[in-house]
Amino acid sequence: MHKIDTVWLIILLIASIFLYDTSFEFSNKYLSCATYQIIDVNKGDSLWTISARYVTDKDDIRSLIAAIKQVNRLDNNTQIYPGQLLKIPVASDNIRLARETN
Repeated sequence: MHKIDTVWLIILLIASIFLYDTSFEFSNKYLSCATYQIIDVNKGDSLWTISARYVTDKDDIRSLIAAIKQVNRLDNNTQIYPGQLLKIPVASDNIRLARETN
């Protein structure tokens, strides 16, 4: 009985941390980048198509999209538009890829 109480206490503690700290982020290597590429949004661009230029097959494109939103202070309802400048975090292992695509 004591082990079950301890497990529930741990679960409750972890859940309260997630609920209390709304700024909690799972590990996202793009949020710790020191290198950025400034891009000019073109007609037809989306965060997905822009991010696809900067990720490799080993990366999750959703991590870069989330980082772009955070770095540029975009929320889920924000539209990007042609001529807009966006700051793209580029992980050190993807710098070569970014240079080749621009």
